[in-house]
Amino acid sequence: MSNSISKGFKTSEIISIVISLLILALAVLNSAMQIGLFNIPTVTFSVLAIFASSLVLWLFVAIDWPSILCLICLGFLPEVTYGQIFQQSFGNTTFVFLFFTFLVTHALEQTSFLKRVSAWAINSAWAQVSPWRFVFAFLSVMLLISTFVSPTILFMIAFPIYEEVMTQFGLEKGDKQASKLLVALYASIAIGTAMTPINHVFAITAMGLYETAYGTAITNGQYMSFAVPAGLTIFLILLVSLKWIWRMDLSNVKLGEIASLSDLPKADKKEKAVVSIFSGVVALWLLPEVLGFILPGVAAFLKSAGIAFPPMIGSLVLAVVHVDGKPLVKLQEGISKGVFWPSLLIVAATLTLGSFLSNPDMGVITLIESFLTPLLVGLSPLLMVLVFILWAALQTNFSSNLVTVSVVTTIVITIAGSQVDLPINVAVVASLIGFMASLAYMTPPAMPYIAISIGSGWTTAKDALLYGFYLLLWSAASAVLVGYTLGSVFLSQLS
Repeated sequence: MSNSISKGFKTSEIISIVISLLILALAVLNSAMQIGLFNIPTVTFSVLAIFASSLVLWLFVAIDWPSILCLICLGFLPEVTYGQIFQQSFGNTTFVFLFFTFLVTHALEQTSFLKRVSAWAINSAWAQVSPWRFVFAFLSVMLLISTFVSPTILFMIAFPIYEEVMTQFGLEKGDKQASKLLVALYASIAIGTAMTPINHVFAITAMGLYETAYGTAITNGQYMSFAVPAGLTIFLILLVSLKWIWRMDLSNVKLGEIASLSDLPKADKKEKAVVSIFSGVVALWLLPEVLGFILPGVAAFLKSAGIAFPPMIGSLVLAVVHVDGKPLVKLQEGISKGVFWPSLLIVAATLTLGSFLSNPDMGVITLIESFLTPLLVGLSPLLMVLVFILWAALQTNFSSNLVTVSVVTTIVITIAGSQVDLPINVAVVASLIGFMASLAYMTPPAMPYIAISIGSGWTTAKDALLYGFYLLLWSAASAVLVGYTLGSVFLSQLS
């Protein structure tokens, strides 16, 4: 990797990088050994070293990735948390998380990796045995990829493959079987989106609203501990429904390899490097849960660093590592093409709005308390959870997902912060609202992929509405019975 890095920099830049690293190494040695160089307090020396090394890099190398390195180094100072750094630099941890995650995912999307994974599943000997195995492989691989890729971007990759599958099956526009499979395709992508917060703004926004209100973060691992089982339950119901309830008829279809996935070039050095880095980012997200008993110190650091730390590290590595003289990601290009700014803007507005709505001085708490208390008193915990889940489910299928997250989550948190004694785990409910906001099945305003599907002629608004509503009811049931039940156990330490 060091050879790859050196090929992308001029000699003067390499010298500057070495000088910068030596300054940082001196600060680490001074801190670890408590040497007290120049009779300067250790923390003061460390701050000055970070400033000096950053200045060298800014003046003689670049301003983008050295800035990320500067933020990372500041997080290692004693009594300093990454939450404080994000608050003072970008304003909010959730904003930072999405920004850097967009960058890391953009690098992955520029490779053939996603198509390669699809080809591995669809063109496999196992999938070619029968039409139902083929459909299972197709939907399963889309479910898997959607757990870490934006749903709209994935659908734009999957839709041409779907059309090629329809040609292979001998199905035409207007065919009921083609319509059912298209609904199942985008439903699978929606379910995978709900299962993890990785690169998925809906769940992250809900978790961010909870953290803003309670000062406690919900980790990716905690979210996935109940969201993955709930999502897999919905996916299983989808598969069962597709065959035995919707009665999709595949008796006359012909199987064969998908041509567009058969001639992919071999993975080059750039793709392998990008996939490795992306895998490392995902691993860092999940390690705090795994290392809790093995390496408690490392787990504690990763937890305190928060969810924005791994993609920030990943973005730095992608910008620094060069293959064939070019960086894996040019930050300026990644920021302009890979970062979805409208999502970041609404997240910023949502989190700020949520903090004001939950502020007792604003009077909203009192108003909501007086209106909703008579309605909530006497309801069982599961019924109360069901009310909020159904609310989020229906609203997200007729309006903006992020607006749904903002409104429903904020109201739940606001009620919980009032005098109303809610007998529910607010952390789990908030997370499940983000979960349900990902499950857009029914109408064009819900998600772009539904509008594209209906507009393509392969399905109709009626089919999307009917099949989508059917799935939505099962999704709400799974969120309550599976998601909330497991979440209440795994997140019992949270309120």
